[in-house]
Amino acid sequence: MPRNPITARALAVQTLRQIDQRRGFSNRILAEHFERHPDLERRERGLTTTLVYGVLRHRGRLDALIDAAAARPKALSARAREIARVAVFELRELQHPPHAAISQALGLATALDPSGGLARPLHAILAAIDREGAAFDARLATGKPLDVLANRWSIPRWLAGRWLAHLGPDLALARARALAEPPAVELRVDLSRTTAEDVAAALREADPKAFVEQLPDQPQALRVRGGGELVRHPLHERGLFSIQALGAQRAALALAPCPEEHVLDACAGMGTKSLQLAELMRRRGRLVAADASEVRLGEHAGLRRRGELDGPEFTFTTVVADLAAPEPQPGVDDTTYDAVLLDAPCTGLGNLARHPELRATVQFDDIAACADLQRRLLDRCRARVKPGGRLVYAVCSLEPEEGPRLVRATCDAGGFTLEHEETWTPEAHHTDGFYLARLRPA
Repeated sequence: MPRNPITARALAVQTLRQIDQRRGFSNRILAEHFERHPDLERRERGLTTTLVYGVLRHRGRLDALIDAAAARPKALSARAREIARVAVFELRELQHPPHAAISQALGLATALDPSGGLARPLHAILAAIDREGAAFDARLATGKPLDVLANRWSIPRWLAGRWLAHLGPDLALARARALAEPPAVELRVDLSRTTAEDVAAALREADPKAFVEQLPDQPQALRVRGGGELVRHPLHERGLFSIQALGAQRAALALAPCPEEHVLDACAGMGTKSLQLAELMRRRGRLVAADASEVRLGEHAGLRRRGELDGPEFTFTTVVADLAAPEPQPGVDDTTYDAVLLDAPCTGLGNLARHPELRATVQFDDIAACADLQRRLLDRCRARVKPGGRLVYAVCSLEPEEGPRLVRATCDAGGFTLEHEETWTPEAHHTDGFYLARLRPA
């Protein structure tokens, strides 16, 4: 007999357990689970995604609610707590009918333990939250700002304390609220081959329920809600748009590479910014994409095809290189460059909405470790800039040690001046937190 198809809630629990155990990126682990269940209906895939990301964004709050309602919170197993988190998120955030959320959770619990030993305490917890959830949430939202940030808005206490010191309570709470919201999908349109209006029209035609917004201050950007899995759209396959957050788009724009220039993408990763640089260069000139990971650079083969980067006037080269290393890196250090983009590895703490698993995986000591790596990368990249050239440094973090404090220390050391900097914040721009600075040789 064929197996019963997996439900969205069961798949969400499996995915959340894997994210917790592997401490991996949520989007990659969720994609792996979807690949194992290719017949899962679009509606179920959408609900799974909502549950996974919602639980990760609200995990601290969900645990506080569960602990307030449970007779013996520490007695809950990790799997039982994950089932409870999913159900409580449905009850409190999605406002799903209680009978549906609770019965589905109890079904999962019973499948794990037919004796009912798991389902009985779970039922008591969920029934209490169904009755008193609003009062529980109201208590979590009052008290000391540190407690509110941690318990109501699921910000790690160590990070909440930093925000209160740097931002003050009002701005810290505004940032926490913004990072609790599901982010829109943000796109970058290849204006060298199409228009934002044409892409927006195609997206609306493919899904009339999709909300597609053009942004007046970023003519190549679109913001989309409810458009489905856009990586499967034919225009994405052809490279006419790429999925890229608004702040991240700004780094290549600030570098402003020109046709015929020699450009280095110093930490190219999977190549989203490499393709943007090629677009801005009008596919004329030389672009070197370097990264320490051969696996990440392997994604550039598809990028080359999507972006039509094999033209007669454009040379696109990928190089496996550790640009933080003191020794010369063949294929990169053979010359200097008109423009260098350093989108440096960072804590990613500006991405707590889009990558909410970072709330649990990033620790205080990671800031200093990332800042040390960023300093070494910045020092090495400065040496690769031609006289009269420019360097853009960027991170998807708003922590001062990874952004303005590091850049100012670099400029104080001599040789480069700060020409321009930008900060994008979730509370002000409704997008990921992002910092960039453009430096020029003095």
